[in-house]
Amino acid sequence: MSFICISSLCHQALHILHAQYEEATRQIEGLNSDKASLSEKVAIAAQLDATGISMTAKKKGNAKKSVKKIKDAKLIAVNFNISKNVTAQNGQRTLYVRVTTPAGGVMGASGSFNYENRSLQYSMRKTIEYTGNETPVTMYWNVNEVLNPGTYNVSVFADGKLIGSRNFTFK
Repeated sequence: MSFICISSLCHQALHILHAQYEEATRQIEGLNSDKASLSEKVAIAAQLDATGISMTAKKKGNAKKSVKKIKDAKLIAVNFNISKNVTAQNGQRTLYVRVTTPAGGVMGASGSFNYENRSLQYSMRKTIEYTGNETPVTMYWNVNEVLNPGTYNVSVFADGKLIGSRNFTFK
């Protein structure tokens, strides 16, 4: 076999190897894209969800008795459930409740937490042990400011995400 023939065979083999390499690279890029998409879907599925949100204005001496007018409230109770989620990681979770007043202020502004690259004030905070099962949560806030009639918004946050929100109107 001549040198030219061997050189031609080597050139053909390199061309085939290069084509196989490019195909393998395309497959790897496709798999990486699929992996990123699946990771994003798992992260969304693992997000906690607050359901059954309620806000009640109460008298301080009798936490079971609700008041008819918000101005008479001495205690605010916020209740909700963290839904069952087998995808979510178990362990301690810090929940933040942000109650905005009819005027747009944050009721009780106790501190702040991070949400969408900014710092938000919260009204109440509680750390729970999440086991993947539905978890009831109740938080209380002692009224130390004047509460006016109107619509209040309760937003619940966990892991830097808004996990539930509901409006309540008080007289």
